[in-house]
Amino acid sequence: MAATRRPGVTVLDRRLRLSLLDRTGSDERFRQLVDQALGAAEAAGGDLPLVLYLSLVRAGLSGSGAGGRGGAAPFTPEGSPAPGDEQEGCLREIRVRWQAHTRRHLFTDPAVRLGALLPSAPLAGNPYSLARLLRVFVGHLAGTDCGRAAALAALIEDPGEAAVAQCALVGAGLAAHDLEREAQAWSRQRHLLTRMPSWSWPGGRDGHDREVLAYLRPDHRARFDTAVGVLPFATGLGHALLAGLPALGEVHRAAFVCHGSAVYAEQRLAGRRPDPEAAAAHDEVRRNPAAAGPVVAAVVSANEQVLGAAELPVGDPVYRLYARITARTTRAHRLGADSLAPEPVPDGFDVRRLPAYAEIVRQNADTPIVAALAARVRAEATAGGDREALLILADAGYADPDPLLDATDAPTGRHPLLDATDPPPGRHPLPDATDAPTGPHPLLGGTGPLPGSPGPVPIEPGPARRRGRAGRSRDVTVERCPELAVLLFRHRPAEAVRRVGAAARADWTVAAAMLEHAAAELLALAGPRIAADLHDAVVRAATCTAPPGVTPPVVDGAHPAGGASDG
Repeated sequence: MAATRRPGVTVLDRRLRLSLLDRTGSDERFRQLVDQALGAAEAAGGDLPLVLYLSLVRAGLSGSGAGGRGGAAPFTPEGSPAPGDEQEGCLREIRVRWQAHTRRHLFTDPAVRLGALLPSAPLAGNPYSLARLLRVFVGHLAGTDCGRAAALAALIEDPGEAAVAQCALVGAGLAAHDLEREAQAWSRQRHLLTRMPSWSWPGGRDGHDREVLAYLRPDHRARFDTAVGVLPFATGLGHALLAGLPALGEVHRAAFVCHGSAVYAEQRLAGRRPDPEAAAAHDEVRRNPAAAGPVVAAVVSANEQVLGAAELPVGDPVYRLYARITARTTRAHRLGADSLAPEPVPDGFDVRRLPAYAEIVRQNADTPIVAALAARVRAEATAGGDREALLILADAGYADPDPLLDATDAPTGRHPLLDATDPPPGRHPLPDATDAPTGPHPLLGGTGPLPGSPGPVPIEPGPARRRGRAGRSRDVTVERCPELAVLLFRHRPAEAVRRVGAAARADWTVAAAMLEHAAAELLALAGPRIAADLHDAVVRAATCTAPPGVTPPVVDGAHPAGGASDG
């Protein structure tokens, strides 16, 4: 996969488009040239920034989008008239779907479990944007190329995503003992947090601030993600950011306990005196695991077993199995203290939770300890058509990815198992090219809230999806199954490029989600410059299709200014 410094064909730019528009009165000739170039680029394969640029230009010229992100906006700027109660049903449905999803899957980080609450692409209200994509790349690059990561972070205009990006830069400065870089990141983060806009709930129902649903609000979500990002080195800041948000504060506390338990175990294994705060967090759960919940109890139980103690009474049998297998794997690798004989499949194996068992395999994929469990999950998932579980196994190397990728619908990453009666997703055709929260643009074709801007985040209403057997959701989108994008770029990079282009022409947020999920694979394939090249491709497409006389100051939460490629 090529990473070009200047993606796109030079002549197919804004200047040529406006010239042809003046001469012919329409974009038809320019559209034909874009189609020809796009066909050639996809046939050649490999140049992701070029295909993304041409696909977004093509979508912008087609006027395929209608009104930005569909559905009514559940959040409004503080002080503005708030929408009524009609969105309450949508919020309840999101919670129900999240609870169903988390019952089927296994999580080892309370913050990641909370993140599963967000609507998936292409549903209205999903978080995917150019700003978020850049933030994810910053997190990947900060530890190895801090200068390039800082340049990418400087391109993020959205204050929430920018504040979260600074967490990685603070950590990189601390790791490198670079006091100046650390101080700059802290200062920038404080500035971003103070200018972050506040939003209101539907009907002014501030009671949701006390629930996990608070994570859906963009301002609360940014504060939580920042609190988790600085958790290893500034726990007190996290507590302050989440004041008045008790449910998010509890998740932050749980994430701190998991982190503290890991620190405690690592220090014990290294023969060092444990940090008192980490030891206290670990011991609190060790004494009363039932009060901690299955995620935290399993993490602490695994660490206890690594240190040679007995396993804790974790109430959830799947999480109890995870703790046992993880401890065995760690002891075998770190201490040479355990047998590598496969762990027996438990008698109470629950076929409704195959993705959770598959996650246990993935977390311990480099050991024969999970061989029996992997074989059982693969057999049950194949027999029952559980693509989620099979995709996780394929990502771990325990299932053939080719049949799964062959069955995936190319344009959006949705799978044929997805119920055909699902409500139509909200349209998010392309990133916005304006800093205003509303306004017409050919990339959007309407005056609704613009995706990726710091504006309202709509949540699409509609009937609940029908469930498959055992109450399972059939949703196999790139969000609920991010392994789709990862496996595509890992095993079929040329096809992955074509599918990203097709997704971008249909719905930009799906393409952004695919790129986010596959960020690590993209860096491995194309090198660190790919992040800036993708930014340039999106910005150039927005600029090319902007109305005559309009230069977009912000594109999907990111500044157009270049230079990040130079690192």
